[in-house]
Amino acid sequence: AAAMMGTQAPWLAFTGRHDDIDARSTLLFVHAPENEEAIHASHWFVRSEPTPTVAFSWAFFEEFALPPGESFAYRYRVVVADGAWDGDRVESYLKTHGW
Repeated sequence: AAAMMGTQAPWLAFTGRHDDIDARSTLLFVHAPENEEAIHASHWFVRSEPTPTVAFSWAFFEEFALPPGESFAYRYRVVVADGAWDGDRVESYLKTHGW
């Protein structure tokens, strides 16, 4: 989590263990392709302690002004997956599941 805090990346995966035998799951957070053209860069807000947290932060390093009457939009995909996915599994999933 600390390595990803404040970074920009097309996706972020968080894997958790539910017991000591085999119960694991992965939460995958993915920027939509059009987010690259957004009004302001988005960064990941990530913590693993004391409570795991993932959020999209549009003002992580600096505030930005949105003129009156203007708006902005971002789109994300959240995938809840069975098992612990590594980077190769995530990339394979993303290649086969278009927007």
